[in-house]
Amino acid sequence: MIVVTGATGNVGRSLVRALAAAGKNVTAVSRRVSGGDVPEGVRHRQADLTAPEKPPGRLRRR
Repeated sequence: MIVVTGATGNVGRSLVRALAAAGKNVTAVSRRVSGGDVPEGVRHRQADLTAPEKPPGRLRRR
């Protein structure tokens, strides 16, 4: 599994799409969750890495 942090940013979004298109098992991590941010089949975890005291959000598969 490949975990991409900052997965909805300029670089992360492109990286997640490229990895998913290559058939890789990807988990996208970002602060905000939006249905259009990750491709179909990619797991998404909401987490704010600047606030480690907050537990990560639920794992979502698109």
